[in-house]
Amino acid sequence: MPEHILEGRAAIRLAPRPSPRLALGRKLWIQFHSLIGLFLGAVFVVIGLTGSILAYWQTIDEGLNSAIMRVENPTQASYRPLDEIFAAAQAAAPESGRAERLRLPRHPGAAAAVTYIVPVDDLSSDYYEVFVDPYTAKATGRRLIAHGDNLLSQPFIRIVMDLHWTLLLGYDRGYVVGVVAIFIFLSSFAGLYLWWPRNSAWRQALTIKWNATPERVAFDVHKTTGLYLGGVLIVLLATGIVMIFKPQARAIVETFSPIREEPRNFKSTLIPGRAPIGLDSALVAANAVFPDGRAHWILLPGNPGGVYVVGKQSESEPNRASTNRNVTIDQYSGAILHIQDRNTFTAGETFLEWQYPLHCGEAFGNAGRAVVMAAGFTPLILSLSGFFRWRQKRRARRR
Repeated sequence: MPEHILEGRAAIRLAPRPSPRLALGRKLWIQFHSLIGLFLGAVFVVIGLTGSILAYWQTIDEGLNSAIMRVENPTQASYRPLDEIFAAAQAAAPESGRAERLRLPRHPGAAAAVTYIVPVDDLSSDYYEVFVDPYTAKATGRRLIAHGDNLLSQPFIRIVMDLHWTLLLGYDRGYVVGVVAIFIFLSSFAGLYLWWPRNSAWRQALTIKWNATPERVAFDVHKTTGLYLGGVLIVLLATGIVMIFKPQARAIVETFSPIREEPRNFKSTLIPGRAPIGLDSALVAANAVFPDGRAHWILLPGNPGGVYVVGKQSESEPNRASTNRNVTIDQYSGAILHIQDRNTFTAGETFLEWQYPLHCGEAFGNAGRAVVMAAGFTPLILSLSGFFRWRQKRRARRR
């Protein structure tokens, strides 16, 4: 027999046995890891697969609704004035609808969108989106995006969002997913501890022996998948927990870095005989504060005392679906009432800003989204291989 094999076997034979205390601890960690997988694995799979879809949620949403959400991109064309775009949306708005925000196109082939709130009763409202071709200022269509508490009345991608965040249990029960994420987060570290090779068998711990028995292949697939994608999975779990339990996370972060409360109760000063300045003038005022970047959205005044909030998204922001560069503007005088500038964020504020872009991968562009999409299949692989391994052990104990 070759000398190196004899030496390897001798090393294994001479390796000291773990102490009873360490053996008991390992057994408890195995039980904890197995129970979390058995009882929460199915939920984990749903969260993971919906997360894979949501990595590209805007692209998917536009693809499924291309007739109203996408437009022809004319050569050397420019957008019509914002006031014309908004007027077109108003003409197609639902009855009794109050315009809440104008969202500018996110790319040259996308439509602008205006969100409308329609009160249903004292406790609930319907939400609509009206889409407008920004090059012609003509409405392309509208859709209902939320109908009270009827989550299944929403567009497909929003149903997937609610399934991912709340398991369709309602907006006030998002903590259920948060609790599941906490247990799986802890189980991930338990899996890392159980994976750590004893007797320095690193090659065995880092590879899959495909020509082995089905039992061994299932075990290898489970441990290597958890190892190579476990880091991404832990980041996704941690960021999800922070976002679901945001008040508690904010309180913890504040112990290390100050987080300023963003003022919100701004009011415009009514000037007799003067009409509101309009969206184009509001954008001009915001451009004077932030000359660079892309106009992302304009929050619209909800009443005579309301204000404009114009968001100018910079290229350096990790957020692509939102922005943290916002200018609050008096709707009559055009005076600047408040500026939110992410460049002045404290370390704690920057930490919170990065949670969503890390969670969905958009902080790193299409490469980040691709990684998140791939990581979303990890729970399915871990659950199937883990269940297969658990059933093998159970049958072996019975025999």
